[in-house]
This record gives sequence, C-alpha cells and structure tokens, in this order.
Amino acid sequence: MNIKVWGILGAGFLSLAFIPSVSVLFTILGLIFTGIALNALSKNEKVFNYFLIASLLSFIATMLFYFKLIAVITSFVLGLFSNNPVVPIGFSILIYFTIYYVLQIVSAVYFKKSFYLLGEEYNNRYLKIAGNFLIAGAVLNIFAIGLIVSVIGWLLILIGFVTIEEIINAEIIEEEKFLENKN
Repeated sequence: MNIKVWGILGAGFLSLAFIPSVSVLFTILGLIFTGIALNALSKNEKVFNYFLIASLLSFIATMLFYFKLIAVITSFVLGLFSNNPVVPIGFSILIYFTIYYVLQIVSAVYFKKSFYLLGEEYNNRYLKIAGNFLIAGAVLNIFAIGLIVSVIGWLLILIGFVTIEEIINAEIIEEEKFLENKN
C-alpha cells in the first residue's frame, strides 16, 4: 500500500475518533497508520520521535480520563446505597482533569512539532498549520469547541497527506529540469 494512503487513513481515523462507540479503535488505528506514514516519509528521525511521544502522552491522558470516569461512576453508585450519599470526589476529579488537560496540551505540542517538521521537509503548508489547530483544540478542550478545532486539525493533516504526492512529483520535475539545464 502507498505510504500516502497510510497517512490519509490514519488522519481520517483520528478525525473520526470523537465518535464514542469506535473512539478507542479509531484512535489506535489512526495513530498506528499515521506513525507508519511519518516514519516512511520523513528522513528526519525527530518527526517520528515527536509523534511517538505525543501518541504516548495522549494515550496516558486518555487512560487516566477513563480510569477517573469509572471511579466517579462507581463512587456515585456506591454513594446512592450508603447512609452518606455525598461522596467527596470533587477535588480528585479536579486533580485528574487538570493532569488530563495538561497532558493533552503537551501531547498536542509534540504533534505540532512532528507535523511542522514534516511540512517543512515537503514544503506542505497544510501540515505546517495543522499542529496549531491541534494545540488550539487541546487548549479549548475545556470548552466544547475544542473537539471541533481538533477535528479541523486532523482534517488539515489528511489534506496534507493528500497533497504530499503532488509536492513530491513537483520536486522531482524541478530536479529533472535543473539537471537537464545543467547538462
């Protein structure tokens, strides 16, 4: 399969990862496919390393979020059957949410670094600006609009992968013209 297709599929899965019933599957597939594409496309090791760091941080943040969600639901259900229905979980929710929020922002910064370097390598403006949307989405995640902004970022990455072959072909044509003129 063409490397470009791996990147398109990965970015497509990641842009659809907000769908609750398939979010974990789409996130895992998207990260794997995008990682394969980045590793194959880039000559710079930092591109894949930054992507790997971002993926791990995002995974840790998501697992913390799900762990705390299960803990809150369990505490709430157990509180319904106890003599003291008010269980003091508010502070721990705040701590977990803060950790999740910070990890998501740091993860978005590493995603931005990765895609910006790849965009620089291929002179692809979509990949260069997509990271800004991912960071803005992570910051605005505290509000409902952050998800929309992040999806726009992943769609820009998808467009970046779609247009990357055109850029590669244009560079090959320019290089051939240069070599012809040189001879």
